[in-house]
Amino acid sequence: MEIYKDINTTETKEFANLLNNQTKSKIEEGKIFEATITKISSKYCWVYLEGLKSEPAIDINEIKELDLQDKIQEGSKLKIVVENLESKSGEVIVSATKAKKIEGWESLLKKFEANEIISIKIKSKIKGGFICEEKNTNHLLFMPASQLSSRPSKDNNNVINSEMEVKIIQADRKRANLICSRRELITENKKGDKQKVFDKYKISDRIDDAVIKSITEWGLFFEINGEIDALCHSSCCSYQRIENLNDMFEVGQKIPVEVISKDEKKLRIGVSIKALLKNPFDNIDNYKVGETYTVTVKKILAYGVFCELEDSLIALCHQSEISWTEKNPFPKNHFSIGQKVQAQIISIDKETQRVSISVKMTKENPYNAIIKKYGKDAEVEGTVSDKNENGLLIRLSGTEVDAYLHQNQLSWTGNSKEYLDKFKKGDKLKVKIVDISVENRKILVSKKALDKDPMEYWATKKIDDIVTTKVVSVDKKGLVVKPEGSEFEIFIKKNQIAIQTGDARSERFTVSDRVDAAIIELSLEKRKVSLSIKRVEEINNEIALKNYSDLSSGKSLPFANLSEKLDKKDKK
Repeated sequence: MEIYKDINTTETKEFANLLNNQTKSKIEEGKIFEATITKISSKYCWVYLEGLKSEPAIDINEIKELDLQDKIQEGSKLKIVVENLESKSGEVIVSATKAKKIEGWESLLKKFEANEIISIKIKSKIKGGFICEEKNTNHLLFMPASQLSSRPSKDNNNVINSEMEVKIIQADRKRANLICSRRELITENKKGDKQKVFDKYKISDRIDDAVIKSITEWGLFFEINGEIDALCHSSCCSYQRIENLNDMFEVGQKIPVEVISKDEKKLRIGVSIKALLKNPFDNIDNYKVGETYTVTVKKILAYGVFCELEDSLIALCHQSEISWTEKNPFPKNHFSIGQKVQAQIISIDKETQRVSISVKMTKENPYNAIIKKYGKDAEVEGTVSDKNENGLLIRLSGTEVDAYLHQNQLSWTGNSKEYLDKFKKGDKLKVKIVDISVENRKILVSKKALDKDPMEYWATKKIDDIVTTKVVSVDKKGLVVKPEGSEFEIFIKKNQIAIQTGDARSERFTVSDRVDAAIIELSLEKRKVSLSIKRVEEINNEIALKNYSDLSSGKSLPFANLSEKLDKKDKK
């Protein structure tokens, strides 16, 4: 075994890499090669291809899929595509079926570039069209439903398994996708006849039975007398504004049109619907901005309502112009087709021939009405109409207007969130109007504004003032007290109960106990007050010490001048 001792040397590895690179340079991944079958088993078929370092195996199911199981034997030639020269396991990966697909794709691509006819079989129906199979290559193509025939059909299920000739009209080289068309072939076959049909129609000709074949965002495609197609651009469809042609027209609908253009090269005809209509805007001077008119509802859409001022003179009432109180009303909840309503013209644009109207402008702005009736700072009654996590909507009595009551405006004291939870829909309550914005259609109200502000109690107080309080609750952290004559509850921390640590225990107190406390913090602006029982002790001690100091001056104590007398005696 001594002969193999240097098999893993650097020189040996470099030679192996060089040999491998030379092999790879001859065989490229993704290309088709003709290989020779060397061995066949029940599961695999092995092939030899000059330039490969090993004989790759092909799954026998690939051979069966290609229907070659009866045609191959050892020594037979087989086209393959090299997928991977060296997989993670070090094997060469090849495929016969993918080679067949690539060949089929390249073959069909050449036919597309040459504008040749191919034969297909319709295999299945999917959304938007059909899956087709080319007969020679078995390559799959897609045919849009619109490309099956020159005439639209609602039921195309009967074409499944049908064989027909088509043309490839589009090729996606990146995805290897092909789109074919039978309609294109039919159109080409009729081109000679189409010229004759095209010449029949003259500019200004009226066609009474034009049928809509398809609707796009840029216009309508018509079939004229069953013999030629025509396009009506969106700008020629109507005098009125149409956001979406599908809202006004339907496939199969018959509409009179007028020929307005002809393309001699492409044999195409342009038509117009509105060319046969009287321009309703000719009478627009009969209408004035700010005036109210009776209009008829013609079309109801999500964003608004199209109404007719007079024959074909259409105006739009936008969603925002339906109601004063609803921010995003559903037009269908307010109108019905054919309904006559009062509307005010709010704008007329002669250049674009557009008219905008408003239904809500025919009614008094309820926010102005509330200002007139109540005004700001008025006390009003209302009912809870809705509720969210931050407040209440209050339907003001006698109106259709909701005011907003924020949870912080419910009460001066206590937990606002807990207080909010007490209310439900239908509850009646009194509130005070604190702000009205007509422009923003918003009213703010307050419930606590009707109650006396507990901070008024502290307006005459100052630091170190002593107040008598009543214990509301007790826990390990301290006391909650309420000063007599106030609804303002204050928490006294444990460290503010007594000077001596041993006495600073909240359990010394019970609910309803009366206790004096001193003000140690007071801010009317921040609505903050802090109390201390300990500070009362400190103040009392300071007073006692001061009194003692005054007494110890010697003027009122017995024998206060004794030292003076003794001094005088000594001097004598």
